Amino acid sequence: MSSDAPSPHSRIGSVPWIWQVAVLAVLYVVAGRIGLELAHIQDNATLVWPPTGLALGALILFGRSLWPGVFLGLLLLNATQASVLELVPSLAVAAGNSVEAVIGATLLARVGFDSGFGRPRDVGAFLLIGVVGCTTISATVGTYTLLLSGAIASADFGPVFLVWWLGDLGGAIILTPPILLLLRGSPSWSSLFRRIEFWLCLTLLLGSGAFTFLAPLPNRLGALVLLPCFPILVWAGTRLGSRGAMVASFTIVTSATLATVLGLGPLATGDPTDDAILTWAFATVVGLAGFALAAVVQERDVADRRYRVEEVERARVEKQRLLLLERERLTREMHDGLGGQLVSTLSMVERGQGTPAEVAESLRRALDDIRIVIDSLDPDTTDLPTSLGKLRARLAPLLKRNGMTLAWQIDAVDGLRDFPPEASLHVLRVIQEAVTNAMRHSGGSSVEVRVEPASHGRRAIHLCIRDDGCGLGTGGARGGRGVENMRTRAEELGGALRLGDANPGTRIDLEVPLPPGAGASVSPSARS
Repeated sequence: MSSDAPSPHSRIGSVPWIWQVAVLAVLYVVAGRIGLELAHIQDNATLVWPPTGLALGALILFGRSLWPGVFLGLLLLNATQASVLELVPSLAVAAGNSVEAVIGATLLARVGFDSGFGRPRDVGAFLLIGVVGCTTISATVGTYTLLLSGAIASADFGPVFLVWWLGDLGGAIILTPPILLLLRGSPSWSSLFRRIEFWLCLTLLLGSGAFTFLAPLPNRLGALVLLPCFPILVWAGTRLGSRGAMVASFTIVTSATLATVLGLGPLATGDPTDDAILTWAFATVVGLAGFALAAVVQERDVADRRYRVEEVERARVEKQRLLLLERERLTREMHDGLGGQLVSTLSMVERGQGTPAEVAESLRRALDDIRIVIDSLDPDTTDLPTSLGKLRARLAPLLKRNGMTLAWQIDAVDGLRDFPPEASLHVLRVIQEAVTNAMRHSGGSSVEVRVEPASHGRRAIHLCIRDDGCGLGTGGARGGRGVENMRTRAEELGGALRLGDANPGTRIDLEVPLPPGAGASVSPSARS
């Protein structure tokens, strides 16, 4: 199926402006006639004024340019009444209602209001601006118009203003959210209607409303009978999204309003002003509680989804970083070890200087380098003592073939097993480079490798490699790439490398600090 089908909002937006204004005016008249049936105190002041909610919702959704529909709608509504206001008062009231809707939609747009009520701040903005704040404009203009035209007496100004304002406020609470969420909200209507939980919640709300407002017993229980609807409202707000909360709130508030107008239920006291205040308070609490809960839950869900996406992205970036570091490490190890051996062997063969035995020995060294790198990647043997044991097994036959012996001593050192694999490989490479240099340049007969605790109680290990050859002063190489590589590795380990004469031979000392938090791992002493 194609996902490019136009939304209802876009289809309505494609209708010519004049037709949109005309439709809004007609709907305004219909909503106004319903509101006038709920009139209290005076024919023009009602308990709930649905046109306020209709006008605010329409201007938020389709643009403030539709305000003429509100203006014309109220003029037509006044023309259909039995007691028609004069032209000037009608124009004033129509202007007040239009300005109210325009200012409300404008201020909500300025504060970044989301008409899907996806965040708690959207509920707060709607309450403060669209419901409480802007409705005073129409109430003020309308009440003064009635007073100046002689439609009401001065003594009635306060009650009429209060009921007018509460009526506009009730209309905004009852009608604006359903209008907005009809087109913008979550979840989708099809998804909501497919959920058994939604229909169960709606059934319980209708049953609770019938018990609260129609049964004779609730009248004796007072306001306590209003309590059962709140757990159901919480259920809808936390489980059914903003549209589910809207349906629940609309059902409860509409039931309470109609019952109060008919003189039924705990909110009907017999006094129109008291009825208006009680119904307004109940509608405000119910109408906003569901949306607030839904907004909090939805914001939490959005934050959870964003966190999961960011966590996946962080894991992907970290994986790429680790792969890059591993690639760089392997590249350097292959270059320093295997690469050098292969280049040396190739040069030997190309110049025709190497005997088959020398070529074979060079290739064996290359294989030894490959094995050392593979050993460093073995997850079961990456601790330093085990790696040292494997290196000894590689070097001993190599030295023996070159007429040299190997003395190997690993003393017990706390934390020796806590070296990470990369640090262990640096230590192995230093030993391998030093032994190779001794085998190639020293002319000696033995090599000694010793690992022991550092002196003076420092948390470090001391590595010593020495031979009994010619030493540095009589032909030994003091510099070169091999020695430079050893110094670089010592720096990466946070240690220090010293190179000097052993009288006889050459001695290399490396002191490496133990990793932070190294435990009391004790390696058995190994001597040969």
